Amino acid sequence: MELKKKIFRELDGIVKKDAFLCTNTSGLDVDAIANVTSRPERVMGTHFFSPANVMRLLENVRGTKSSGETIMTMMNMGKSIGKVAVLAGNCDGFIGNRMFAPYTAEARMLLEEGVDIQQIDAALQKYGMAMGPLATGDLIGHDVLWRAWKALGGDPAMNTKTYKGPYDLMDGTCQAERFGQKSGAGFYAYDPKTKKNAGVHPEFVKMLAEVRARKNAATRQLSDTEIVERCLFPLINEGFKILEEGFASRPSDIDIVFTNGYGYPKYRGGPMHWAEAVVGLPKLLDRLKHFDGEYAARVKSNPAYFPSDHFTPSKLLEQCVQEGLKLTQLWNKKASKL
Repeated sequence: MELKKKIFRELDGIVKKDAFLCTNTSGLDVDAIANVTSRPERVMGTHFFSPANVMRLLENVRGTKSSGETIMTMMNMGKSIGKVAVLAGNCDGFIGNRMFAPYTAEARMLLEEGVDIQQIDAALQKYGMAMGPLATGDLIGHDVLWRAWKALGGDPAMNTKTYKGPYDLMDGTCQAERFGQKSGAGFYAYDPKTKKNAGVHPEFVKMLAEVRARKNAATRQLSDTEIVERCLFPLINEGFKILEEGFASRPSDIDIVFTNGYGYPKYRGGPMHWAEAVVGLPKLLDRLKHFDGEYAARVKSNPAYFPSDHFTPSKLLEQCVQEGLKLTQLWNKKASKL
């Protein structure tokens, strides 16, 4: 962040006064960057997804002081270069990464509970995701989150919108310099010639057994259906919270983010659409309450685990169920009053 501020101070003194200053960040506070310049109204976040020449999604992040002209210009810029641009508010992780955090955290929790890594990834792929969450971690590189977590102190109890435990498996894997595909090994092993997945890495299997034993983790077997619910329902719940807090303009924007930037199956319409059209919001709320109770019981009975609110139902979701409305119905009702 300090380097980014330094660069923007220097740019502010060099470029013409009516120039826009944009930062390609996946999570840094856009307002903190804007406020070191003399033109915060002309500063925005422009989060290009990697690899930028392939991924179509562009999260344009409005700061508190971003002007209408700045927002309009960046949205038009995205369209002119062939991107699918979505406007997001300046919250921790914006839309996509904030929702992806509980998804991946629950996948790691499932591992500690005794669920096979290949079953977890296969269940989400069978659902339609381009890759399972744990294989995705290998692709992105576990060190991306790990280095940032370590820089913030590496607290195993850290629980923010973008940092959620358990961290043990990520930490152990990175300490062993098995960062993922780029290092030839992560949770999975990779063929040195073809770079293809060669199965679960034997050292990961050993480490997982040690983590389970050290934490005295209660293990059990889960169905593919419950695996999908445990990973996707908190992701959707976070989407409701983002809408509730005003950091997304409409539910369909969230669906666009996930179908264009996170390998979510387009035929399902996006996570928010799937929740209201297929799952049903009463069932979603009921299952979130169930999982929230299980999570609280785990924390209470085992000091190796720490509190998190990703299963705590959004007030917006509760309102939808209370009024007997779909999310889009309630959202359109709210919009008509503006």
